[in-house]
Amino acid sequence: MSRAQSDLFEEISTRSLSRLRTFAECAAAVDRLFKDALASQGATAFTEFIEFARRLSNLSVYNAMLVRLQRPGAAAVATEKRWNANGRTICPGAIPIVVLRPFGPVSFLYEVSDTEGKPLPGEHANPFVAHGDMDEIEWGRVVKLHREKNSVRIEERNFGSLLAGNARNLQAMPTLIPESGKPEWLIQLNVNHNLPTRFATLAHELGHIFCGHCGPHNKGAWPDRSKLPYPVRETEAEAVSYLVCARRELKVASQQYLSELIPEVDLRQISLYAIFEAANRIEGKSQ
Repeated sequence: MSRAQSDLFEEISTRSLSRLRTFAECAAAVDRLFKDALASQGATAFTEFIEFARRLSNLSVYNAMLVRLQRPGAAAVATEKRWNANGRTICPGAIPIVVLRPFGPVSFLYEVSDTEGKPLPGEHANPFVAHGDMDEIEWGRVVKLHREKNSVRIEERNFGSLLAGNARNLQAMPTLIPESGKPEWLIQLNVNHNLPTRFATLAHELGHIFCGHCGPHNKGAWPDRSKLPYPVRETEAEAVSYLVCARRELKVASQQYLSELIPEVDLRQISLYAIFEAANRIEGKSQ
C-alpha cells in the first residue's frame, strides 16, 4: 500500500469512526427515550414514535426525533420567519428547539404552543383543552392535597401542544424516587396549557393511578388493574376527569373523546365503582 493510499485509508477510517460514534450517541439518546416510554406507556409507545415522525413530515426523520427528544407532544414546528408569515409571533421567553440544518450547523424551531396570534385550523378542536374559572391559589391547594395525602409528585414540563401529561408508578422506577423516598407516583403536566386544562389533565392522570391502571396501592387502597386493555383504561380515566371537571363547572370536550373510545371497549370490563372512588379521591372526599 502506498503512502497516499495509507493516508486515504486512515482518513476514511477516522471519518467512519466519527460517524459511528455520532450514530452510537444519537442511537443511545433516542433508544433510551424509547425505553423510558415503553416503561410508562407500554407497547403503544412504538406506534406513538412512528406516528410522531410521520406527522412532522416537513422535517427529516432524524430532525423529527430531535424535536421529540426536546419537545414531546409537539403538534407543529416551524422557524420564527415561517410563523410570522402565518400571522403568529413567538411568545417572550420561548425556548427554541434545535435541529440540524442542511449544509449548515443548526436551525431553531418553535412549537405552536410557543406562539400566539392568528388561530390555526383545528386549533380549538383539541378534546383535552378545558375552559372555566380556576386561579393559582386553588391550583396550589389541589397540588398540595395530592402531594401530601396521596404521595403524588406533580411536575410541570415544557411539552408540545399534543401532549397533555402522563402518570408513572415510581415504585417500579426507583431511580426517579427522591432521597426522601416519600412520593410513590409521578404526574407530569404540560406547563403551556392553561390552569383548567392542567386540572383536567391532572384529574385524568390521577384517574389512572386511583383506578389501579399504574399498579396497586402499597397499602391496599386499590388493586392492580394495569392489565386491562388500553381503551378500557383510557375510558375509565377520562370518565373520572369528565366527572370531576363537570362537578367543578369546567368545560372539557371529554364526551367527544369518550365517544371515540366506547366502540373499542367491552363495557363489562368497566368498573363504575373504580371511577366514582377515583373521583372522590381527587376531590379529597375519600379516605
